[in-house]
Amino acid sequence: MMKFRLYFDKDADERFLNNMSAKGYALKRFFLGFYTFKKSQPGEYTYRIELIQDRDSFNKKELYSLIEDVGGELVQTWGIWAIFRKKGDFELYSDNESKISYYKRIKKIFFCLSMGELCILPSQYSMLERVDIAKYTAPLITVIFLAMILQVYKCGRKIKQLEEDL
Repeated sequence: MMKFRLYFDKDADERFLNNMSAKGYALKRFFLGFYTFKKSQPGEYTYRIELIQDRDSFNKKELYSLIEDVGGELVQTWGIWAIFRKKGDFELYSDNESKISYYKRIKKIFFCLSMGELCILPSQYSMLERVDIAKYTAPLITVIFLAMILQVYKCGRKIKQLEEDL
């Protein structure tokens, strides 16, 4: 089975994957918003998505090995994200301090990406009259910028909530 979803929100993506698992579908692969699932036992897996901060292959292998040691497995990587699953309950972060640090990393990345998009926007809108493709790229970049800023806001809210729970 294949489903299409575009998420910029790792929590929403995890909820989607775990809901599909509850219905008896295990993630097989992911590509550009297309999720391919195979039939499994309902609720067989719990999915977690991790931001791979360190591009050093040794540290990535160490993380993957740590996940395997607790019974998890790497399903797929996509850019800076890794999708893990495990049979039964599964958490990557057990305390609020590590969760806060994690969401701060995500917030920083989305903030930097959104600022890059913001820098591109004026040039796109200035070309609207002269370049036909700008009629498509300017709104697209605007939507991407807004989606990324929304994630910065959501991460900030999540961080604040976690700090209040300390």
